[in-house]
Amino acid sequence: MKHTPQFVRQIILTAVAVLAVALPGNAQTKPITDLQPTVILISLDAFRYDYLAKYPSPNLNYLARTGVRARWLIPSFPTKTFPNHYTIATGLYPAHHGIVENEFYDPQFDAVFNLHKREEVEKGRWWLGEPIWVTAEKQNQRTAALFFPGTEAEIAGRRPSYWKVYDDKLSNDDRIDTILQWLDLPQGQRPTLLTAYFSEADDVGHHFGPDSKQTRQAVFELDQAIGRLIDGLRSRQILAQVNLIIVSDHGMATSDPKNMILLDQMFDTSLAERIFWTPEIVSIFPRPGYEQQIYSSLRQHLPPQARVFRKSELPERFHYRDSARIAPLLVLPDEGWALMNREGLIAVNQSESGPSKGRHGYDNKLRSMRATFIGHGQAFKSHTVVAPFSNIQIYNIMARILGLKAAPNDGDSTAARQVLKRSKQREKP
Repeated sequence: MKHTPQFVRQIILTAVAVLAVALPGNAQTKPITDLQPTVILISLDAFRYDYLAKYPSPNLNYLARTGVRARWLIPSFPTKTFPNHYTIATGLYPAHHGIVENEFYDPQFDAVFNLHKREEVEKGRWWLGEPIWVTAEKQNQRTAALFFPGTEAEIAGRRPSYWKVYDDKLSNDDRIDTILQWLDLPQGQRPTLLTAYFSEADDVGHHFGPDSKQTRQAVFELDQAIGRLIDGLRSRQILAQVNLIIVSDHGMATSDPKNMILLDQMFDTSLAERIFWTPEIVSIFPRPGYEQQIYSSLRQHLPPQARVFRKSELPERFHYRDSARIAPLLVLPDEGWALMNREGLIAVNQSESGPSKGRHGYDNKLRSMRATFIGHGQAFKSHTVVAPFSNIQIYNIMARILGLKAAPNDGDSTAARQVLKRSKQREKP
């Protein structure tokens, strides 16, 4: 196997990081006195905007109270995990950065991307645009990534200086400790952008619903992890200097298991070349000449709780038309409803966990889909609550803090002006 220079560099830097952490001098936490402008981006998957008030979360609320928070963060459509994480990373709508769903088809490659297919997730051809870690690496800043979608692929010939293959078994404590260990590196090796991902709120929200005692417990455990991070930063005397950004990709809606629509009974599925079945959005690629027949059949048979769209008919506010990876026909249900085929219904009925009690992927203007944004640190305003803004703006916020020249994106400077102290910004012309 031929290794690229970036791959060899990654192996060397990772080895240096491991050795640095293992040295006896690192057993005792030391103050960091030479910190450059630094961003730690923490993603709490499906941490709905109102969980801060709904469930006990003293550490997150401390950051929100003493820093800046948005009343809520507006996710991009579709309100799914991979599309929204990569929007946060690039400042691009999913139609523009290419990750249009958690699973989708590319006619040019004649191939399917699926977040569970590691061999595809690691291929840079899927990931369009320029994520913030590539922007930073191109401008001679080191970055470190712990499981953020997109960081396992080589994009535009680059990867983060330090990164790890996704491992859902890695404990929250170990994830936080990895971030702190990267910060303990000498300045010449220390990353200025660090990312971490936590899935508990999403996992539990799906199984038990957003209003369950299990979700309450998941929020508590996530808050404990953030508390561990706060303690680690405080012991290094950089809590006030490092710039923490806590975000979520989307919210979570309550789903009644009885609210299911058997979609494959409403059109002839043999007239489609491929269909991507998810409960919140069904993407249909018709066989040549059969688009109108499928469309008409669905229009005739769908109940009022769902609607079929041609791609060109989708609401403009979705920004979900400009990609060949988006199917010609899409079926969208109302909040809390699930689209199913017979095979999927059988699988749900046979599952030990039963049908989901929480779902996301719906219209991004829904209250239940609202996400979270908290900023805390030297660059951020303090004791401030700002109006809701779109997650396409986060890329520019990070670029401005780090003093990077931003790549072209769909955002602007509006949210950065809302949340950042002007005197602390390091924006380049």
